[in-house]
Amino acid sequence: MSFQRILKPVLAATFVLAVLSPRLFAAEPGETEKMLRRITPPISVIKEMEVEAKPKDQWYFDSFYEPSLILQGNKTGRWGELTNTFGYAHQNIQGYFSVSEYDRFGNNDYNANFGSYINMKNSYLRLESGFGWNVNYTYDFQAIGEYAHKLIKDVFWQVGYNYRMYRTSGDSHNVYPGLIYYFGGHYIAANYGIGWIESRDDAHFGVIKGDFKITDFLRLSGGTAFGERLYDIFGRHAHSETGYIVFSGLSLNLYKGITCRVGCSYGTEKPKFIKRSLNFGLNFKF
Repeated sequence: MSFQRILKPVLAATFVLAVLSPRLFAAEPGETEKMLRRITPPISVIKEMEVEAKPKDQWYFDSFYEPSLILQGNKTGRWGELTNTFGYAHQNIQGYFSVSEYDRFGNNDYNANFGSYINMKNSYLRLESGFGWNVNYTYDFQAIGEYAHKLIKDVFWQVGYNYRMYRTSGDSHNVYPGLIYYFGGHYIAANYGIGWIESRDDAHFGVIKGDFKITDFLRLSGGTAFGERLYDIFGRHAHSETGYIVFSGLSLNLYKGITCRVGCSYGTEKPKFIKRSLNFGLNFKF
């Protein structure tokens, strides 16, 4: 018997198990949720645009941890994310490298990403690419491009594109234009997005969020996302997977160059998925 004759039924059985197994997930296991919560650039990027002198070169390290309680159908369990980011800012370029570990009911996936913000007069460009290994449910490869430009006074228009390549469920694409309003160290942002997975229908979603300076030491952030296929846990048509997410957080400057963050979020998606999360972060600049 030839190798191809053996390989074909094995691959077919593997695909069926990937679709039917309760331990595996559809193509977008919460990744659109993460994208919607993080697409707005950090305040520091916009601040550097407004400074005529060259910004100071600086290293930074950021650690993010999010444990979650999950209800998926009749099953309950835990998800988890740990992401560590190393970065360096030089003149108008802020480069970074991140490594993430994701836990879905005991299955662990790993992703690494390289990216940079390039600050220009009245605009910024973000580029990122990454890959995964030991993959059960996250992407094998992703690429992100975002661009924002001043529209009028403190209002910027923004457009972004996120591409992810998966082994069995088809490549995914997300396009999300929006507006960002900066005022006095704060911002409010709104984005509308269209996402589609190859061989499946398109999904529509939106996000509104803000980040506010309360004092020199304290910031408050929050927002909501709503629409179709925010998690895509069950792999159904987009209109059958509607839901919403609400999230908030506090950021406290503990000492010069040291900031800690704490936050929470709640997300739900039809037909029966609920995610309750806490998140913790620590940032060092030196």
